[in-house]
Amino acid sequence: MSKKWIAAIAIYLGLLTVCIVVLYAVPSVRGILEKTYIAEYGELDVKDEVSAFIVRDESVYVAKQSSDVNRLIEEGKLVKAASAVVELTPREGDESSADSGSYEDIVKEVGAAAKETEKGYTAESGYVSYSVDGAEAALTTEMMEELTKEDYESLTDRRSKGTPKSRCKRGEPVFKIVKNGGWFLVYYTDKENGARYSEGSYMYMNVAGEDIRVQVYRVEEIGEGTRVILECKSFFEGFLDTRVLETTVTLKSAEGLILQEDSLVETEDQIGVFVKNKIGEHVFKPVQIIASDDGKCVAYSDIYLDADGNFVETIGTYDEIIANPSDEDLKSVGIKPEKENEESKDSEDDKESKDDDNQ
Repeated sequence: MSKKWIAAIAIYLGLLTVCIVVLYAVPSVRGILEKTYIAEYGELDVKDEVSAFIVRDESVYVAKQSSDVNRLIEEGKLVKAASAVVELTPREGDESSADSGSYEDIVKEVGAAAKETEKGYTAESGYVSYSVDGAEAALTTEMMEELTKEDYESLTDRRSKGTPKSRCKRGEPVFKIVKNGGWFLVYYTDKENGARYSEGSYMYMNVAGEDIRVQVYRVEEIGEGTRVILECKSFFEGFLDTRVLETTVTLKSAEGLILQEDSLVETEDQIGVFVKNKIGEHVFKPVQIIASDDGKCVAYSDIYLDADGNFVETIGTYDEIIANPSDEDLKSVGIKPEKENEESKDSEDDKESKDDDNQ
């Protein structure tokens, strides 16, 4: 090898050594590579995307005799008890007209829960509907906690059928009344997500861009997951037309300092973050989290009250937060970096393996 090549290699190694020293030994330069962000005051909505089964109390009214049908009330209208919903004019014969088709399966499923009407009056108040699907007798608020997820899927996975518009046979449905007042949303989630719900708390669900207030009626662990039941007393457009609602539920809206969850460090005693001070040092400060969702969280600002009733000084607005604390940061508060934990575990495994071989 020529002297020129030896000299070039020596220069390269020298420059490489200088770079390493500069990057890892000089804090001011190393700081350039750090990822930080500024803690700012804001609001965080904790949301849950759900597919929920709608449970409401419904009464199916069937004609006492074959009749000509004249609808008097528009679908979706709220009526009082004893109101005339349809006009039924008795007629001879029992044949079905072209607009009614067969309701045999639906009538059989509704069974004894069907209410017979001679003149088309309702015995109760509620919203008028002119469609039935046979789930009315089983999918009720009285039975909702007895039904399984499979029951819900079976009862809601069916096509509704419009009631006769002009003629009906004896025993055929002519209208339905949906009870005005409390109705429920039932859905299933995993246990970790279910832990965010608490019975009696209020939240909002979004329907067609409108936020509707709901209350957590029941939270119950079912098998490997959690069943959540929300109660609602508001009516919304399309409520009578569906049994499954795809919606966004806002569990909580919290205000405070917005943090990234990967900034959080949990010691044996507390949760905190590292703040970069004016001279570039990383200072650990405890925080109290109000709410978290989707990789972000909200923490109290300046000061908070801990579980023992003590005031704790915490981060403030415009503090510079370390986005991903380094191994050195973690060691400074007594936490072993994951890499060291893995090496320690590998070492223990190797030791156990050698012990087994010796035996």
